[in-house]
Amino acid sequence: MLDQFLRDDGAVQRMRASPLGSQLDSFAARLSQLGYARSSVRDRLWTLAALAKWLKRRRLRISDLRRHVAAAFLKRRPLARRCHAEATTLRLFLDHLEANAVIPTSPLIDPTPIARLKARYETHLRQDRGLSPVTGPRHWFMLGRFLHAHFGDGPINPRALTADDVTRYLLEQIPGRSPASAQLHASTLRSFLRFLWQTGETDRDLTAAILPVRRWRLVDVPKYLTPDEVTRLLNGCDRSSPVGRRDYAILLLLARLGLRGGEVVRLELDDIDWHAGALTVCGKGSVRSQLPLPSDVGEALAMYLRRDRPRCGTRRVFVRVRAPHRGLGHPSTVSTLVRVALTRAAVNAPMKGAHVLRHSLATELLRRGASLADIGDVLRHQHPTTTEIYAKVDLTRLRLLAQPWPSGGGR
Repeated sequence: MLDQFLRDDGAVQRMRASPLGSQLDSFAARLSQLGYARSSVRDRLWTLAALAKWLKRRRLRISDLRRHVAAAFLKRRPLARRCHAEATTLRLFLDHLEANAVIPTSPLIDPTPIARLKARYETHLRQDRGLSPVTGPRHWFMLGRFLHAHFGDGPINPRALTADDVTRYLLEQIPGRSPASAQLHASTLRSFLRFLWQTGETDRDLTAAILPVRRWRLVDVPKYLTPDEVTRLLNGCDRSSPVGRRDYAILLLLARLGLRGGEVVRLELDDIDWHAGALTVCGKGSVRSQLPLPSDVGEALAMYLRRDRPRCGTRRVFVRVRAPHRGLGHPSTVSTLVRVALTRAAVNAPMKGAHVLRHSLATELLRRGASLADIGDVLRHQHPTTTEIYAKVDLTRLRLLAQPWPSGGGR
């Protein structure tokens, strides 16, 4: 395998004779499977050649290699040669050695108390409340600040929390926030305090210290794009490039089917039924729904899968363009893609995330005469009340309900 990346036969022989030589061919094959370019694999092999020389000078064998040994090698590398790619190379190589039982698996580092508490809370959200795996990190982004405000960098002692601590923190955080943000902040903290009480971390229920945040239903108006703006957004994709064809397929799923960003990320190859022309979507609460696959969406997906999706082990439909090839990591990746596309198309959107296309689809369906029940079915709302807000954008029908303004002092 080394011969495919190195032209110098002498260098290949020296690498195979080095302390790491028994694993270099299989490691090069692994990098190739992950989608690394030929030049990138070659550079990483030269890094390992330098590591092999360093081990030989210290009379160390491949079985002696550990993460602290690799760190010592990097520390002694000349500053001009040290780079992020070298650290990544060593991490991948050590993972490869552990997977093949060449060296023992690294012992798990004993997590800090706050890390253990975080892990237990996220497990509670997934297993007991059935929430998405991405919900826990989102909650902890806010809860980490709450704990740091009370305990700083010291030990975490939930039993020391009082109702006054909770109320004071909320009064500091909520002013200046939008009603939606304030409500999310309060509900997240309430969930965490209830978890602490139910698991015995606190000896009293502190959720009563969190007063409900008023957010009147239907007070907001959905933010959306016009049909012309959606068309400009789609036409702005460079469909002559692999990245452009991938992004175009993602934007079509958002605009034609109203998928959420997380649903696009979780979409797998087995979810596409080409014979039936249907798409299975894993939505909120892990509820799976089947949607019809429009012809333009199907064509864009087929084009991406045939021409551009790299060969890799993941079953995710949408994969990173650069190695290592794996599925998109987070719904925020899709929102970032939409934000870039909006800027490229010079569309001044009222909101920049992926959800603006979901709102746009619902608004356009309403204008074409679809009922709120039909829109709720398309968007897969679990409760009809969730769809009611879109009635506020149907100005034509709202005008029929408006009463004439009294004039002339009459009643």
